[in-house]
Amino acid sequence: MRKADSLRQWLTAYLPDYKIHPDRLNIWIEGGQIEARRSRTLAFTYRYTLKVGLWEYAGDADHIMVPLLAWIEKEQPQLLRRDDSQPFGFECELLDGDISDVLISIDLTEAVTVKPSDAKAGYEVAHPPEAGVADAFPGVSASFSEIVANGDGIAP
Repeated sequence: MRKADSLRQWLTAYLPDYKIHPDRLNIWIEGGQIEARRSRTLAFTYRYTLKVGLWEYAGDADHIMVPLLAWIEKEQPQLLRRDDSQPFGFECELLDGDISDVLISIDLTEAVTVKPSDAKAGYEVAHPPEAGVADAFPGVSASFSEIVANGDGIAP
């Protein structure tokens, strides 16, 4: 599934410790399902909970949450429009000093389109981009273009 790889790349880009220690970042899928309807195509949707384990994290929790919200804006913007205003959940175990293990749970979907190939042998499979939130409120534009925490730029 594409979004799991996308989030791994995103987090390692914005959390430098996980570039140095990639073994401390675990991402896995839990509780996956396929949603498919009987139709003229074999199109379907992945529905799953993505688990993100950030082990031995030594830093401000904001440095995790802000890039994660920016990734959600890009990859699953519907989560930012939820009625309960809760795009994901997390758990945190405080270890020694300022070190924590953080476990994040995000309910995601990925649409997959399927059509017979033009060569009449096999299928063409595509993952269309998510619909954005740009038109959610006419005349209002809110987008993560730069992330700054405590005066330090942590994302371009």
